[in-house]
Amino acid sequence: MKGQTAGISATALLALLLLSIPTAQAAPPPVSETSIDGDVDLNNRVRYAFQTVPEAVKYDIYYSTETFSNLTEIVPTTSSVTGFPDAWITVSQEPADDPSIQETLKFFRCWWSLNPIPDSLAADFQAEEGWLEPTFSVGMPVIPPDAVTVICDLPGIVRGQEVYVATVAIGEDGSSVDEGLEVLSAITTAESERPPDPDMTPVYIAIGVIVGGLCLTAIVLYFLSPSRRERSGYLFVLPAILLLATLTFYPVGYGIYLSFTDESAENYGEGEFVGLDNYELLFSDERDYDGDGDPGFWRTFTFTLIWTFGCVIMHMLLGVLFAMLLESGIIGKVAWRTILLIPWAVPGYISVIMWRGMLNRFGWVNGILTSDIDYLGLDNWAKFSVIFVNIWMGFSFMTMTTSGALAGIPRDMYEAANIDGVGRYHRFRHLTLPQLMPALVPLSLLGMIWTFNLFHVIFLMTGGGPDRFYGEPGVTDILVTFVYDVAFIDGEYGLGAAWSVIIFLMLIVFSTAYLVVTKAGEVDG
Repeated sequence: MKGQTAGISATALLALLLLSIPTAQAAPPPVSETSIDGDVDLNNRVRYAFQTVPEAVKYDIYYSTETFSNLTEIVPTTSSVTGFPDAWITVSQEPADDPSIQETLKFFRCWWSLNPIPDSLAADFQAEEGWLEPTFSVGMPVIPPDAVTVICDLPGIVRGQEVYVATVAIGEDGSSVDEGLEVLSAITTAESERPPDPDMTPVYIAIGVIVGGLCLTAIVLYFLSPSRRERSGYLFVLPAILLLATLTFYPVGYGIYLSFTDESAENYGEGEFVGLDNYELLFSDERDYDGDGDPGFWRTFTFTLIWTFGCVIMHMLLGVLFAMLLESGIIGKVAWRTILLIPWAVPGYISVIMWRGMLNRFGWVNGILTSDIDYLGLDNWAKFSVIFVNIWMGFSFMTMTTSGALAGIPRDMYEAANIDGVGRYHRFRHLTLPQLMPALVPLSLLGMIWTFNLFHVIFLMTGGGPDRFYGEPGVTDILVTFVYDVAFIDGEYGLGAAWSVIIFLMLIVFSTAYLVVTKAGEVDG
């Protein structure tokens, strides 16, 4: 009896222990119902469909140019997590927080339905009843749990090259199942669709009005001129004015017009007039994806000012300093001139790529300093790096130009100042600097305009990054680099034109104010 009681107690204790051990969550079954079609009329894409499985909270999609039977053949594994997928779809009951992002992610389009996979994937699912386009979270589609079938147009497929695609269902615990992984292949053969020829009539009319107006003005001035010499001057200037009008005035005018339309890569040539909507969007919360109250314009504008004035001020200071050293009778003046000219003589993109390699976390700078600083990946260091590189590239030009201006100052002024016992500081303050102002003012003004619109340094160094949030400017983005992203990455031509008009107006204001304050470099009498 005691033995039987002891056996029952042991059994009950074992049962309690087993119940107390947390049970592992069941992994979702493999995705086996799939279909792929490369003959759909989609340039550089294939259309891929799969049927959802229970218990999946996410679907990872992998591409490869070679066939594979498991994921380790195409992506590296780290611990228990397989490498990063090429695309993914999230399963969630909650809608996306910001559906407006959907408009900027048309390159990865999906649909979901409660119906099974159709026999043909060539249908227009955008217009088909029963097929819905999912909303987006941060970058990828979100489908509801009751979705049965998902169809996606997978981008980034090279035309004429076979691509292998597989989908892995991910469970709540993050585990994936690739046993019985079904790998499908397709070849996209669709040609790039040639857009219809645009209507050039408004362009010809606008250019004709500009050219005709200038010619008429030149004719009137020609006959009103009192002397033959002035009449000849108008004839000589007219060809240059016409070229300037057609190559500069018209594009600027068209850009201003474009800023009042909704022209984009999707409706190219068919943009409609939207008034000031693009300008309102620059400052609205609609593009404030991270919720910090700033859609990115003011943050980018602030760094643009720091970038512009910081670089120009250092260019002028270093330029004047080295120019005075060169004119002070230093030994080896020609050699020093040649050395100081190298940063400006080397092509800009080569200098930027060189500095990018040296400032890399594993580059020469960290190696010499025995440090481990991510100069291009940390916010403040990235700002410092791009400003430093631009200063290094531009100070030599200011040095050579200022050196030429110093050489033109009469020596007898300095000789008289030495006789009168004037110190070096006062000689510089009251003799050298006033004589340099006619050269320094236009130089600094041109430097401001160049630096304000300087694109390649930031684009090649950091690409505007580090990025904070999708759709907003990066930490080192200035206005012109972010305009590139808006116009040529997002394809929002109207909005990009609005940014450009704002930049143009800023430069006019800055230039006018600068010339007024400095009185255009005039020397006081």
